[in-house]
Formats: sequence, C-alpha cells, structure tokens
Amino acid sequence: MTPDARAEWPLPPAYDFFTTTALLRTGPHDPTLRREPDGLWKATHTPDGPAAVRLAIGESLQAEAWGPGAATALGDVPRWVGLAEPAWRLPAHPAVDRLLEQHRGLRLADTRDVFEALVTFVLQQRVTWEEATGMWRRLCDRLGDVAPGPMPLRLPPTARKLRAVGPETIADLGIGWQQARTLVAVARVARTLQRAADLPTADADALLQSVPGVGPWTSAMALGVRLGRPEPVPVGDFHLPSTVAWALANEPRATDERMVALLAPFAPQAFRVIRLLWAAGVRAPRYGPKAPFRRPR
Repeated sequence: MTPDARAEWPLPPAYDFFTTTALLRTGPHDPTLRREPDGLWKATHTPDGPAAVRLAIGESLQAEAWGPGAATALGDVPRWVGLAEPAWRLPAHPAVDRLLEQHRGLRLADTRDVFEALVTFVLQQRVTWEEATGMWRRLCDRLGDVAPGPMPLRLPPTARKLRAVGPETIADLGIGWQQARTLVAVARVARTLQRAADLPTADADALLQSVPGVGPWTSAMALGVRLGRPEPVPVGDFHLPSTVAWALANEPRATDERMVALLAPFAPQAFRVIRLLWAAGVRAPRYGPKAPFRRPR
C-alpha cells in the first residue's frame, strides 16, 4: 500500500532509538504500536484525522505514514523519538556519570498527545503492570477504530468515544470502576487538557491534577514518560524511591522524601535521572517474598 506521506531525518551521534521509544509501548501486545527489528509502527490521532506511521532506523530515520493525518503525524515524529532534544548534560555524580556514558543516546519522548498519555497511566493506577497492559489492550480492541495503512493496528480510543460510552461500558472491559470514572472525567475535558502540551511543567501538572482521579503520580508519569518533561518526580510509587536511593546513595530502602532529597541536586532534570535508572535496569535489593507491584494514583 502506497504511503500518503514520507519523511527522513538525520540521526545525532550515538542516538538510541530503541531505548528512547521503549516506553511508548504499553505492554508487549499493545495493539496501537508494533516493534520491528529496525523500527516500529504506531497508530495515532492528529487534528487532521487518524494516521499510522512506520519508522525505520538505518543511517537516517525514515518514516512513512498512511491516513488523513499522515502529513501531520510525520511533523510530530522528531518529538516522538527525542530528536528535538539535545544530548543530556547532568550535574556530576559517580553513578549518574557512569549511566549517562552507557546510555548517552537516550532521550525523552514527547508524543504531545495529553489525552492518550493520561489514559495509559490512569489504567496503571493501583494495579500490576500486567493488569494495566491487559486493560489497555481491551480498551483499544473494543473502543478504538482500525488504523489506516497496511499494518493491522488499532487506534487508541478517542475522548469522544469514552464520553459516549460512559464508565459502565468501560468497567465492563475489566477496568476498575474508579479508573473508568477517571477516564471519562479526563475525556470530558480532553480539549482543555491538551493545553498542557505547551504549558510550563508546573502549570501542566496543576492542569492535569485538576481532573478528579488524577493524582501526583499519574500526572508526573504522563508528563515524564509521554510528554517529554525532564522535571517531574513521581511520588507515591512503591519501588521508585528505593531504586533512586540504591543508585545514588547505596541505600536499599527509601521514602518519597528521601528520593526527592536525593534528586534535588538534579533539578530541573530529575526525570532524566529516573529515565536513566530505568534504561539501565537498576533495582534495589528485594527482601522477603515478592508482592505484586500496584501503582498509586
């Protein structure tokens, strides 16, 4: 199938496409994004309509897109994959210096899609990762449309669709009632929330948290993981404080307060440090039986 738009971009030295885009996929069976050995396929919404984008890495980044929103989607690709962000420079710290050298091609991804960013992290509230990815898959399979183009992808559900079906239908997909209500609340103000893509991070955080059911963790994760913001520190996470303390201070257990203190010297780039720790697979030692990880609000 002939694409509706094509584009190509040069790659910066040592750029790491796969690690940078790893968190754009919500689980291995995400129906909106498929990984390939040389790139990925992604289904998305744009102001001009839906699109499916194929990205391939070689000596350059090559993109093809299908659908009414093809040209618009390609205009967003450099932000999606971190090409708009310069190489990171972080305050000196032995562990961070080492990780930055190992992952010097890492960047923050910015989809500019505030609604989708919030939906993916609302689904992760108070559940395990496996439960959240199953919810996302069912939500897209049941309420998302078929994406344009040759790859069998689903589009994420639109705000209009979630408003129309209401929380009862969403809960019938095996999604918690509180999460279903929050998703509809987000959908009702999706147009207003999209302003967060262009606001300073503190203002964007306040706007996202103005929605009932969206707390500090959900807002910080949406802003850092999907909207390319380097500042947020997700508080209330079960594992993250100990991960940060283990990496930065060799302390196996920590509170939110300790994590915030350890990351303070890196402000306003604390989330870049967190992203480095995730990329490196850093984990604090575990003691006792492993409990399911349930994310906060």
